[in-house]
Amino acid sequence: MISQIAQKKNCINYRKIVQFFRKSSFLPFEQIAKSCYYRSIMKLRLAVRASGLLNRLRIQQKLYALYVLAFLCPLLVLTAVLSVWLYHVLERQQRELSRASVLQTGVLLSEQLAGAEELSGSLFVNRNVQDTLRHSFESTQEVYDRYRSLSFLDDFLRADSGIYSFRYYTENATMLDNAYFIRASGGAAASPWYTAAKDAGGRILWGMRTDDMAGRRMLALTRAMYSTADGRFLGVLVVNLDSARIQRLLGSQEHETLLCVDGAIEFSSRPPEREGQPGEPGLPATFPLPAADAAVGRIVSQDVQWRGKASVASMYGVLGGFEAPVVLVQVIPRSAMMRPTVLAVLLCLMLTLCGTVLSWFLILKFSRLFAGRAGYVNREIKKLGRNDFALAPPLDGSDEFSEIYAEVRSAAARLRTLIAEVYQRKIEREQLLSRQNDIRFKMLASQINPHFLFNTLETIRMQALAGGSRDVAQSVKFLAKILRYSLSATDRPVPLMDEIDAVSTYLDIQHLRFAERVTYDIVFLCDVRRVRILPLLLQPLVENSFKHGLESRQEGGFIYILVDSAADGSLLITVQDNGCGIAAGRLAELREKLADDSVEENSSSIGLVNVNQRIRLFYGGQYGMEIESTEGKGMTVRLRVPADAGDKEEAENG
Repeated sequence: MISQIAQKKNCINYRKIVQFFRKSSFLPFEQIAKSCYYRSIMKLRLAVRASGLLNRLRIQQKLYALYVLAFLCPLLVLTAVLSVWLYHVLERQQRELSRASVLQTGVLLSEQLAGAEELSGSLFVNRNVQDTLRHSFESTQEVYDRYRSLSFLDDFLRADSGIYSFRYYTENATMLDNAYFIRASGGAAASPWYTAAKDAGGRILWGMRTDDMAGRRMLALTRAMYSTADGRFLGVLVVNLDSARIQRLLGSQEHETLLCVDGAIEFSSRPPEREGQPGEPGLPATFPLPAADAAVGRIVSQDVQWRGKASVASMYGVLGGFEAPVVLVQVIPRSAMMRPTVLAVLLCLMLTLCGTVLSWFLILKFSRLFAGRAGYVNREIKKLGRNDFALAPPLDGSDEFSEIYAEVRSAAARLRTLIAEVYQRKIEREQLLSRQNDIRFKMLASQINPHFLFNTLETIRMQALAGGSRDVAQSVKFLAKILRYSLSATDRPVPLMDEIDAVSTYLDIQHLRFAERVTYDIVFLCDVRRVRILPLLLQPLVENSFKHGLESRQEGGFIYILVDSAADGSLLITVQDNGCGIAAGRLAELREKLADDSVEENSSSIGLVNVNQRIRLFYGGQYGMEIESTEGKGMTVRLRVPADAGDKEEAENG
């Protein structure tokens, strides 16, 4: 009760515990509370000391402690547990092996007995044999003639090698004795096995008997024979099993195996010459079997004293029978049964001991190696702390120590080159900003093309002179729309459809200028509703088609804009015209400029080169512009941009 109260209060707040016990008016309680409190404090101090001691250990000492606590102690406990478990498992396995051996031998014996019973059935109902047993012979010659007609009995005997012989014991006095037929004289007719067979009424009986002709004691099947015609008693059929074959079957077993008939030991796997050796009891006459029919068709194991030794007997009931049960018994001394088990356990213990010694030797070697490598890294890190960047050569190998030291050397190298790298990056950043500002300046400077604005205003003037105010209003609307889009353009992507709409407005204005001399068509072969691109990428291409290709055509000019997806998932925008094209030399020069990183300087508009530079700077070097042209036939310009640029831009803005 006192300990429960102390545990309930956790013995932490000493004052509260003392007050509680004082109120209880029991003086010993205060002493108990003090003891519990002091014990808790001592445990806490021990834990702190153990933690501090572990932290003060060198890495080599920690490895030793880890080996003892994490390997050696669990190994000893595990070895003890596994040894006990292995002992019981192997003992059970030995019992199972014995049971399996007995079962296999018992099945073979059962098959042999079943073959004898099947043969007795054929001999029992054979009509020629029954006629012979019923017939009253008048002469010796007639008996011999009848026996010669029964030569098929030899075939029955040869058909089953497990059968030694079979005999018909008959009370027909007119017959003569031979290998198959024997007259039951007064002695045979009065024998117990003969009367038992008659009393069984044709049922099969098994028992041990001595054959009259061979003079050997054999396991025999007996059954009374009756005429199938009138039911008259004809005699007794005896089928003798081959004792030598049974003896060979038992002798093939590793351990001593017995065959008991009616409780008596009739067959043994041990040769007779081994019986009666000095210091070893002989073969007993009987064996302590379980209750009648208790082991028929299954295996029963029990502990017995056999030949003066504690043994385990596995018994299999081959036949229950009506008079003489047939039981197969295998006896294994416990010392022989446990010998493999003990050897296996000892082998495991020896292997464990050898493994422990080897592991201790290896932990000694490895701990010294680890301590040396750790000390090497520690010394070099201390040099870094003293601003000494002249480090020793790298460690061999690819373990954590070599990786740590490689990182230390790498950090030292990065510290030495940090200033130069920062300065170089700053210069590159300034160059990039300068290039982008240059492109942005040219883009803003080209947002209103003076040439285009002049032609548009001239068209509006001519329409006004013609006297039609509706066309003038439409032209002014187109002009205002395209100027608004150009002036509102920034360096951030816009929907592709807005860019296409601006280009369409530009083409509508040019159509007012050139009338039927130039036509255009815009075709979409993929879904572009979510695609976003940089502004003012397409208008310079269309401008270039008019300025350098279509202005000189008097009729039949066209501009074809195709939007499609490429095989790699990118977006292809193709602008094609049938203008005058450009010469091969100029095309090569233009392609060289596209491949270079320089910005086009001598151009009043954004220009093809600057459009290509904008795409590569914003999207990456894998995107850009391709130009194909044949002089006199036109020019084709293809822009390759990412198709998912719209989703990325929305994610960045979100």
